[in-house]
Amino acid sequence: MNGRLVVHGHESLRRRRLTTFLRVVLVVPQHVVLAVWFLLVPPAAAIAWLATLIDGRVPPWLHRFLSAFLRYQGQVTAWFDLLSDRYPDPLHTRDHPFAIDVPERQGQPRLVTLFRLPLALPASVLWSVFGVVLTIVAVASWFVALTLGRTTAGLQELGMFCLRYQLETEAYVLLLTGSYPRLAPAGPTTEPA
Repeated sequence: MNGRLVVHGHESLRRRRLTTFLRVVLVVPQHVVLAVWFLLVPPAAAIAWLATLIDGRVPPWLHRFLSAFLRYQGQVTAWFDLLSDRYPDPLHTRDHPFAIDVPERQGQPRLVTLFRLPLALPASVLWSVFGVVLTIVAVASWFVALTLGRTTAGLQELGMFCLRYQLETEAYVLLLTGSYPRLAPAGPTTEPA
């Protein structure tokens, strides 16, 4: 792998009306799990940052932990925002149709690591802009899915674009990759069914 995060979403555009209607309620258990994980991620990221400054790499166990967090968070977001119709499972993040391939652990330049947060600031601004767009896409998808029982390829593609960029930014900040987030996808993209 080239050090880039790759997001695949190979799902049908069909959405079940009942689960679409109840998304806000059904996502609560997922947000509880994410809330616990969110408590652990900042200290883990700080340890990863120090370890990368010292050794030039994130420790393997920390890379696995942060990768699992990123995959799960992406799957919860994709499900809630109607980019996926498969309910997320925190214990099986690799066995999900909405796949997030995090690059293998790799060496990273220490100087870039030292200034990782300031370097990530422009990408973080775009991250927040894409978050607003993703919310608008999710609301539109919600109405479309309730009406038609499916989402549209355009909404799916725009949502996947926004989410991919957000996940690439988070992977960069969490030191899972040394590759800066790009607007153009680096690998296979979503192919609506």
